[in-house]
Amino acid sequence: MNVYTVHLKGSPDDLASLERTVFVREGFSWAALVFGPLWLLWNRLWLALLVWLLAEGALLVWIVLAEPAHSALAGLLALMHLALAFEAAPLRRAALTRRRFRTVTVVQGRRMGDAERAFFASLGGHDRVATPEPSIAARSRSAEMVGLFPSAGA
Repeated sequence: MNVYTVHLKGSPDDLASLERTVFVREGFSWAALVFGPLWLLWNRLWLALLVWLLAEGALLVWIVLAEPAHSALAGLLALMHLALAFEAAPLRRAALTRRRFRTVTVVQGRRMGDAERAFFASLGGHDRVATPEPSIAARSRSAEMVGLFPSAGA
């Protein structure tokens, strides 16, 4: 079960603000681990991207001046990616706070869709999903019918 924080800009009673609701999954981010700076760009984390680029620039200067072993360089880059993967959710929450989103609640779900349903169901009044009426053919079938074929005696 995944845990999501729900961030909202405005009132939960306003439908326009509910459309801009953001769900942030807590925990380790595999996308941030693998893609690093591209993940930062995708999530519009400009300050974190600037820090990332400065750190990579410092590593580049260190490579030119000190000529370290390749294993040391690979280890430092792996640590940078690992740190980003663990800090992905707090970075997104901080960016949302700067954009004047506020944390409304915490919900759980296997996937984000489940968490969204749980959140909107908790609002009350928004949880009524229209269930389709059975078709006329389904209502007119007799109890003896199984599937599309009538029973042998009919």
